Amino acid sequence: MKDDVIVDNKITLKNCPGKEDIHMNFGVRDLIKWGIPGWLFITVLLSYFLMDDRKSFIRYIHGYDISFGGFITVLLGFGIILGYAIYQMSVLFGFVIWNKWENYFRHEFRMDQIIINAPNGEKTLRIYSSRLALVESLRALNASCILSCISLILLFYSHSWTTGTILLFLINALLLLISFANQRYHRKNLDYFITRILVESNRL
Repeated sequence: MKDDVIVDNKITLKNCPGKEDIHMNFGVRDLIKWGIPGWLFITVLLSYFLMDDRKSFIRYIHGYDISFGGFITVLLGFGIILGYAIYQMSVLFGFVIWNKWENYFRHEFRMDQIIINAPNGEKTLRIYSSRLALVESLRALNASCILSCISLILLFYSHSWTTGTILLFLINALLLLISFANQRYHRKNLDYFITRILVESNRL
């Protein structure tokens, strides 16, 4: 047990058979998870400027003397950085400030110990980590949609608006409602999963 490591709500079991399947190494999957909120935000803003004044926007981009491939590469890289920042803000405003840290730490430690000692601990850990990551990703997507809506409203007041940009706002708002509903569903699914683990381990 002393060699077990808990990192970012995920557990690495150093002495557990099949540990290579449990440990989630940093890689493409993480980049995509962080990138999606940033790419969505960038896409909404780019769509706004293209709809508002396409010729002026394209002329502005050409002024930087960058190829289309280079432009896309820059957007992809910046989207990951921005998405990671949005992800962290979603954790802060969507979870950290609303929960008592000590209670959460005790709860997480309790869950970790139950899962580690369970007969099917490896499988349970994989399901738990996957569902938790999905809830966190949807929460970050909610934050990105909210920021996009706020940015569009500010642009409407400070710049201009058209039928196309209003439609863009409505589409983004609809995506926010869908993402929020999905996040609540998967949050309840995760809570039920945790409750069943506690019940079956006679800890509830």
